[in-house]
Amino acid sequence: MSATPTLLLIGSGPGLGLSISKSFATHKFSKIAILSRDNTRLSSEKSSIESSVLESAGKKVEVKTWSVDIAESAKFKAVLKEVGEWGSVTCVVFNAARVQPSEILVESEEEIVKDFMVTNIGLYTAAQWAMPILSHLPVEQKPSFLVTSSLLWKQPYAPFFSLSMVKSSQRTLVQCLGATFPDVHCALLNIAGQVSEDDKVFNPTNLAEKFWELYDQEKEAWTLDLDVLGPQ
Repeated sequence: MSATPTLLLIGSGPGLGLSISKSFATHKFSKIAILSRDNTRLSSEKSSIESSVLESAGKKVEVKTWSVDIAESAKFKAVLKEVGEWGSVTCVVFNAARVQPSEILVESEEEIVKDFMVTNIGLYTAAQWAMPILSHLPVEQKPSFLVTSSLLWKQPYAPFFSLSMVKSSQRTLVQCLGATFPDVHCALLNIAGQVSEDDKVFNPTNLAEKFWELYDQEKEAWTLDLDVLGPQ
């Protein structure tokens, strides 16, 4: 296995996920593993990351892609094993979620379960694999398990009640992971708005830099949350 520090991004996509990969590769990481359900899109994202980092930082980055539905636990676990064989993961960013409206008392139980399978069980599966690896790394390597979140965990929104529930549960899990593995930075980036290329605060590039800011905290300054708020 290569000793080159590797970023694992779970839930890649053309907005925030892609920007996180580019930011972390530009700053530090030379190997990027990206996971998504869309295999065709992953191919173009791989090329985009490689060309962007070469242009902005003048360096080559190695990107490998895996197409998987993280709600299918057995397949997800098999992919995680392959990722571990490919690179020395020192940072995991969990950016996967089902973001869609849900009408309270009308939304089906099956749809609510799907939300929990992606946002909570998927996160739990990732943690089962990642924590034994990250917890044995020296603090100098900044072992980190970071999660994209929002303020729904404390400010639930009824038209998105299912997403509000899973985000609350997700934060609880991250908090418990941090308490159990004190040498791994377990944290959430809480985005208090809709991600949009045109927004001055909530655009993917700015949010990706906020993720880097969260990752780059020294251990004595680790925080569970970093809130990204709109204009006050």
